[in-house]
Amino acid sequence: MDLSPLRAQIERSCRRLLSEQDRDPYSASLGCFDRRYWAWKMVDFPDATLQRNVASLFWWWSQISEASAGVRETLLKAIKAGVRFSLRIQHPDGSFDQAFPHEHSFGATAFLLPPLMETFIGIRNGCSTYFQQKVEEALFRSAQFLCRAGETHGFISNHLAGAAWALAMSADFFQEPRFEKHSGRLLDRVLSGQSGEGWFQEYEGADPGYQTLCLYYLSQMYQRRKDVALQNALEKATSFVSWFLHPDGTFGGHYGSRRTAVYYPGGMALLSREFPFAWAITRFMVTAIGEGKTTTLNDIDMGNLAPLLSNYQLLLHSNLPDDSYPAPLLPFERNGSRQDFTQAGLYIRGTPRYYAILGVCNGGSLKVFDCRKQSLLWDDGGFVAQLSNGKLLTTQITDRSRTCQVSEEEISMQTSFYYMDRIQLHPLSGIFFRILNLSAMRLSFFREWVKRGLVRFLIRRRQAAPLRIFRTIRWGSDEVRVTNSLQMERRIRLQWLQCGVPFCSIHMASSRYFEGFSSTTPGGQPVQVEVEKLMVEGSLQQEMVI
Repeated sequence: MDLSPLRAQIERSCRRLLSEQDRDPYSASLGCFDRRYWAWKMVDFPDATLQRNVASLFWWWSQISEASAGVRETLLKAIKAGVRFSLRIQHPDGSFDQAFPHEHSFGATAFLLPPLMETFIGIRNGCSTYFQQKVEEALFRSAQFLCRAGETHGFISNHLAGAAWALAMSADFFQEPRFEKHSGRLLDRVLSGQSGEGWFQEYEGADPGYQTLCLYYLSQMYQRRKDVALQNALEKATSFVSWFLHPDGTFGGHYGSRRTAVYYPGGMALLSREFPFAWAITRFMVTAIGEGKTTTLNDIDMGNLAPLLSNYQLLLHSNLPDDSYPAPLLPFERNGSRQDFTQAGLYIRGTPRYYAILGVCNGGSLKVFDCRKQSLLWDDGGFVAQLSNGKLLTTQITDRSRTCQVSEEEISMQTSFYYMDRIQLHPLSGIFFRILNLSAMRLSFFREWVKRGLVRFLIRRRQAAPLRIFRTIRWGSDEVRVTNSLQMERRIRLQWLQCGVPFCSIHMASSRYFEGFSSTTPGGQPVQVEVEKLMVEGSLQQEMVI
């Protein structure tokens, strides 16, 4: 397997980090990786999760020959500065902020602790006793915080898995049984929350993209200590993920609960010698990454660069099998595939001609691929309508309780339209939020109450509109036929109504990355509905053949 394209991406990204980090020796923010904070001065606090990038600089430093003493010295200075700045922005309770000042974020702390610990272990022999003591105290406080705190705004499996891994590392480093015990509790929560279908919960349901990040942490837990329960969970999880690799090299998308299409390869790589589907997935996705057919390090922003970069580095150093190692066919590679993930609300149908994924959970979103040409045929995120007052409606709302009727030849479902909010932060709302951050939200109970409210508003809000759709998908051997029957429950004024293009209906920063030109639907034009006829007659039927 040729990993040279991945290595080239890794090295370019590591070089980029030296521009993202403040390396001015006289700067008050020396070591900060949030360039919008220290250079542009457009944000008023640094995002602590960006400090994870210090581990990638350490990786780069470890790869450079000692003959290149000047390069190594430059990198070592940047690494130490990054660690020092991380300690400066840590709260006394051991936590860090990501989204707003005084957040005391459980997730940010869980994600930052392992990179800081890994980096410190690698460089501590060349550090002063005072520096070592300060770093160890900071790491210990973060582990203590993870034992005390938690997340109440949602069940996010990759956060819990990340915290379990952080505490497992802390238990090994500090030889502290309390950290080991709480790591086990968090791991049990993740495994107990796993569906029998193999997926780990991400807010409202299954999200293949974030599942691969969850597997990045769980696979390292498994390598550290083999456990039968974890082994069974990983086997089911890798099998589930295999259904969401697409013939054109893309992965995941708007049918997932968090709409993500980023593939994190590290966990699958670690599992490739033990789990056949992990090897099949790794082999396929490494090629897709190298050929730029999916979202890669070249496409990602700083918010997700650190976790994706660490995944690429783990892949590069995993003991992968050679190409002759046996692997099962991926679902889309078979002559025919059928899988109903009824709990997740995801339905897959494949023939020698096409491979299709239907997201009943997300209001009937549909992706269809040409298996012979390995290209995208249809990418429909669902319906969007605009009212005369400018408000938007959509069918793309996650609801795993949404029912459907399934037969050999077709799937039929119905769903309401819901109001779709496109929220942007404005100066007045920003000022109000900062006043809360600096006052009432410094109280933990109020802070968590506000975060739960934000999640309900930005991700979980479901305000139904008086418009419904009955969608039937008929699976032929060479075509997919979609029938949409729209029905108004009471008269509303529509400016337009359309479907047939990908989009994201919720707030999710990790969605909508560029996936390569092959992911663009031919034409890329939405299918319009005759809204005047719908408003006059109160119902309308539309048929599409893919």
